[in-house]
Formats: sequence, structure tokens, C-alpha cells
Amino acid sequence: MGEYSRRMNIKITVDVWEWVNGTKTGTYDMTTTILSYRFQKTIKNPTGSCQFSVVPQIENINIMDELSTMDVIKIYEFGVLKFIGYIIRISYGGSIGNDGKPSRNTTITCQQMGGLLQTASIGLGLCAASGIETDSLLNAAALLSLNLANAAEDGLSFAEMIGVLVNGFIDYIESIGAENLSNYLSEYIDASTGLCSDEITRLPKTFALFNGTEQSVTFWQVAEQLVERPFNELWIDNGPRIVSVGGKTVELINKVSIVFRPTPFNGRLIDGNEGTEFDSLPVVNVDKNHLISFNLSKSMDEAYSFYSVKKAAFRMDDVRRLLLGQAKIDSERIGKYLLKPLMTELFFTRIENVNGDDIDPDATASKLETEGLEEATTLYNWYHLNDKYLSGVITEMVPKKAENDPKIGQKLSVYGIEGYFYVEGIAHTWSYQGPLKTDLTVTRGYDYNHNKPIKLKDKIFSRNAIR
Repeated sequence: MGEYSRRMNIKITVDVWEWVNGTKTGTYDMTTTILSYRFQKTIKNPTGSCQFSVVPQIENINIMDELSTMDVIKIYEFGVLKFIGYIIRISYGGSIGNDGKPSRNTTITCQQMGGLLQTASIGLGLCAASGIETDSLLNAAALLSLNLANAAEDGLSFAEMIGVLVNGFIDYIESIGAENLSNYLSEYIDASTGLCSDEITRLPKTFALFNGTEQSVTFWQVAEQLVERPFNELWIDNGPRIVSVGGKTVELINKVSIVFRPTPFNGRLIDGNEGTEFDSLPVVNVDKNHLISFNLSKSMDEAYSFYSVKKAAFRMDDVRRLLLGQAKIDSERIGKYLLKPLMTELFFTRIENVNGDDIDPDATASKLETEGLEEATTLYNWYHLNDKYLSGVITEMVPKKAENDPKIGQKLSVYGIEGYFYVEGIAHTWSYQGPLKTDLTVTRGYDYNHNKPIKLKDKIFSRNAIR
């Protein structure tokens, strides 16, 4: 039956860690204990999640006694690594049924490895708790800010600046005595492969990367300041997979990778250049023999009529920006939805000279106004058809070939639908003696070839297609 055979080929392993010395003590195959699992990833944040239901006890050994939080679980499907996560919770319960027979259950909850970048605090409060002198920490924070500023002045890309941040983060956690965590992160996280975009950064504001003695920030919060969504994207994934980053094709390795790239805008006008980045994304097809179900909708929830980009270095209130024409107006949707604004603030600008004494304030203001309008137009080009785009969830059988398995950030075509979607999330589900399925969270469904909304057909499914 070839590609369409549903004989499951699943393997689940766990790396057990000893935290006194910060070393991996062994790897165990848990496949035969798994009753079901579900893992998910999203382009929105680095955490992801996974939950297992497992046989609680084998040969008088209780699974809960053998595993610990921060042990690492890997999921292989058809011989390909699809998920790497660390255990955050193990639950064991039991009850007596009406027939007098006992039942027990064990549940393991994990997060994707990138979750450590969002949950582990790295602020001044951490140093105070660990006994590190505040002056030393301030020096580390100042050095990291300086390195980022120098990276911008040297014309490094956004991705390279995030690389600077990653290296600074590793140095930072080692400086407070967390060498074991540093070893752990280095074992599973690849901080370079997905960071190869050629997109040139603009000069940053001064970063307050480590806020106060009472507050702490996470690595991901700092990275988000650099990313400047929605103009760029940053997510966590693991290989092997192919991802288009900055116009280049990159193959991620079998570690968790931090993936950065400019959002694949169509028709963007930044710097006056037209773009067809979305058109050029590789297409993954949902085969008719794999398609299980779909639930698609179009909505006015994220339909906007007014687009405005504020520049941190130059303030202008929204009314004045509107009156002066420094915002992009969608006249069709103004008449339909009245004023529904999409406003964002950018902390970067392309002013080449950072010496305030040498910059003409009037020229700077004019440049920032023009730049802001270009960026507002970019947002308009990307979002103005939101009420016509289809979004939702498409469910299919997980293909045996990894290259046919849709992944975050890819363009999707579906059998029976004339058009494409953008994959923003995936979730794989399996249960004992059941199918292996993937739920694809998709947006931007549109018939791009004919520049019109998708027309859904009545007969998308083939009779007896799923085998």
C-alpha cells in the first residue's frame, strides 16, 4: 500500500538527566508503555506542548518512580524525529471501580525545548537570589546591550543580532553558576542553523534587557523586542526539515532550532521594493488519500480599516497621523466596519548616523514619517483581505515521508481546493490501535493564482480515499 499504509512506525525515547553534575545518564525506549500522545507547535511562541498517557507500571516498576521533571522526551514517526520536549509534570492516579477492580493511570506533560527560553527568568532578581553582585550583573547586561548596538551599527542582520543575544544568554546563565543548564541547552538547542537571514537590521533603541531588581525577564521577551512582529517571524522547531529563511533554503538538524525570518509579505513596499515572498514559499500538498476533515471559516474579527506604524524615535498621535495622511486607509472597509485600527510600534529605524548632534531633526522626522507610511502600507498589503481569507484547521493522516508532512511556516495546498494556505501550527495525535493524525492550523486561505477568494466545492473527499 506504499505511502498510504497506516501501519504505525512510532518510537518514543526519554533521556534521563542527573542534575548534580549536569550529565545525561541514559536513554530509554518508552514506546511499549505509550497508550496515546498529542504534541503541538505554533509559530506564535516557543513553548509547544505534549501530553502522553502511559501504562503506569511494568514488571513492578512504576513509571513515575523512574522519570523526573526536565528529563527529555523525543518522538519519532516513521523513523523521523518530530518532537523534542522536556517533562514538566508527571501525574499518577488510581481508583476502584464498581466491580471492585482497581484502575491506574499515568500522564506525562511536556513542553517543547524552547519553553525554557520563555519560562526561565534571567533578570536582576535572579542574580540577587543567587548571590551574584548587582554590579557584575549590570556589567553583563550593559555588555549585551552594547553588543547588540554594535551589531546594528555593523549592519548585521536581525538574525545575527539574535545570535548575539543567544550567546549572551548562555554566557549570562554560566556567570550565575548555572553551568548544568548551559550543558543541557547545548545538548538539545541549535542556536545558529535557523538564523541565517540576510535581512539587514535597523538601528535599535537602548535596550533595558534586565529590568529592575524585583523583576525578571526571559530570553524570549528580549528576543521579541528584536523580532518586531508582524514584520518578522520567530519560532522554534526541530529537524530534519527544510525551511526557507531569508531567501535561502536551510536544512535544520536533529536539534531544536530557533528559526527567524522576515514575514513572507506579498507586495510589500518597504524601501519601495515589491515582494513576492509568499508566492515563492515551497508548497506542501495534502493528498486526497490523507485528508480526514476540515473546518474553515472567514471572519471580520481581524479585518482592519486603518493601518498605522509608530516610530519609537518620533511620536505622533493617531489622529494627527490620520489627518496628515501618514497612515494607510482601507476605504472599502471603512465604509463597512468603520474605524478598526491595526497599530504597531517599531523600535528600529534606518537612520545611518546615530550621533544626535549630526542629525537634522526636521529631516529625521520627515524620513520617519515616510518610512512609517511605507510600513503601514506593508501591513495593509498583508492584512487587508483578512475578511476574505479562509482560516481554521485541516486534519490529515501523517504521511510516511517527512517531506510530505506539513510544518510551521510552509505554504499548503489541499486536494479539491483551488488556492493556498499558510501553516501557523501543527498538532500530531496518536492513540493505541488508532490512526496517526495531524491537525494543521492554517490562515490566509486564498486563490492567489486568480486573485480571488477560494470557492469551496461540495466534493472535496474521494470515496474510500482514507486507508
